Amino acid sequence: MWLIIAKVNTGDSKNSEPNVSAAIKAGSESAFELLYRAEYSNLKYFLARYLTDYTLIEDVVHESFLTLWDSRDKINTEQSIKAFLFTIARNRAINILRKKSFRLTDSLDKTETAFKIKALNDEYLTSRIDLLDMKRVIDKTYEMLPVKIKDSFILSRENEMSYKEISEKLGISVKTVEHNISAALKIFRKKLGRFICFILF
Repeated sequence: MWLIIAKVNTGDSKNSEPNVSAAIKAGSESAFELLYRAEYSNLKYFLARYLTDYTLIEDVVHESFLTLWDSRDKINTEQSIKAFLFTIARNRAINILRKKSFRLTDSLDKTETAFKIKALNDEYLTSRIDLLDMKRVIDKTYEMLPVKIKDSFILSRENEMSYKEISEKLGISVKTVEHNISAALKIFRKKLGRFICFILF
């Protein structure tokens, strides 16, 4: 084991990397520390491409080294251990970004939903107020209708009687019934002009 580490410390970095990989895979803490010192700063700069929070970058660097150590039995000594380490770090950074993106999207969805609910509540409240106003106007309009016109209109709209039935009940001609109801509708249209949307829809 120490022979391997000695080779790591004395050889050039390119030729010694397989030796570092083999040493770490074999459980050498010294080889792991050597890799840590050699790549710590490089890994931070690399992660800065993905993350902007310095503290978070530091955390990801440490977590990546720990993951590599915990997964040392999976190290392929024929491949670059640096590439293996940087892949671990990159995947962690991407997962963090995905979670942030999900939280942001979720937050936006909730905010949008809250606005929709508020809009619906406001619309309902406004509609309810308008309907109450309309009812008051209708009641007042009923009160101000001339008696003969009111009688014809109530029998037509509330009792759902035909013009002929109304004429027989009130002892007036069908023409007069038509005139009375037409006059009542004209008055209501004038008084209820601003509530036309409720009448139409």
